[in-house]
Amino acid sequence: MTIKTIGVFLGSQFGSNPKFKMQTQALGKQIADRGLHLVYGGGKDGLMGTLATSVMANHGEVLGISPRNLAEDAIDADKITQLIEVESMTERKQLLIDYSDVFVVLPGGLGTLEELAQVIISWGKLGLHHKPLILYSINGFYDYFEKWLNQMVDDHFVNTSDMKWVHVYDNLEEVMAMIDSM
Repeated sequence: MTIKTIGVFLGSQFGSNPKFKMQTQALGKQIADRGLHLVYGGGKDGLMGTLATSVMANHGEVLGISPRNLAEDAIDADKITQLIEVESMTERKQLLIDYSDVFVVLPGGLGTLEELAQVIISWGKLGLHHKPLILYSINGFYDYFEKWLNQMVDDHFVNTSDMKWVHVYDNLEEVMAMIDSM
């Protein structure tokens, strides 16, 4: 599999730790430097806006997909390569899957959790896509989630094979090495 596009799910807030923003900017630079294309939810605020701005500042390409009725404001269309406005979150999620070769999940809130669980894990299990998922656990953000996933496997609520696409890394070098190896 040759990776050309990276779908990133992340918060529309900055979070409390400055490392979240700093590492989001670093990921944006890595995406652009590798000639990869960012696909994301189209938000202009928080980590979402930071990532898109970083990719564009480093001469990369960004596709934002934003529902018209979303509470978060979409990034201005002239600030990224392309902005697609859709009617619903369901349509947004489907296009994020369709346009992405791999998914990276950064820190975020309930929307990020919902996308992570539904789009990436559940839909992957159902065979609606066969794309890897990388949880970028900045400052240990996904440590408890990873422990919970492992507990679900240990307690036979989830098959080990259902987790074959899920990878958790706590540093950007490992995230990018995984993407480079695909």
